[in-house]
Amino acid sequence: MTTTAAARGRSNRRKGIETERRVARYLNEHGWPKADRYVNNGYRTATRTAADPLDIRETPGLVWSVKYDASHRIAAWFAEVEDKAAAVGADLGVLVERRPGYANPGRWWAYITVADLHGLFAAAHGGTAQLYTSDAARALVCLELGALVLLLRAAGYGTTPAQENSPR
Repeated sequence: MTTTAAARGRSNRRKGIETERRVARYLNEHGWPKADRYVNNGYRTATRTAADPLDIRETPGLVWSVKYDASHRIAAWFAEVEDKAAAVGADLGVLVERRPGYANPGRWWAYITVADLHGLFAAAHGGTAQLYTSDAARALVCLELGALVLLLRAAGYGTTPAQENSPR
């Protein structure tokens, strides 16, 4: 059985949307109760361009891009995340890549820079982070999304467990 390019495109889009929804749901359950998949896409016409807003919204200070793609173009994808984070004034950008063989989004790969990881550790422990500008500080670090979420929450992002358990 052969598939058409259009059918492959629909299948890939469906998989991508489901992957974004699963990350949003994971974030809902782990500190960002309003996290949601951003359904608007960017577009380009002859006279106007609207940038793609990336994938997850309602996570203040953070920009997320979620990928389910075997090409593993991590550097290119992360450059897009950094551009969007700078454009919207976010503190940091996160690239999440669906990890083959793992159903739990907490086990999927999350990428941030060395400098951002250092800043999160410093914030989580009440310190301040030196601003790194070297090329080494821009290198990417890969960790599981679940571990990054714990670190983000310790650094003050999302809700605290006390806020989650308080009556509404």
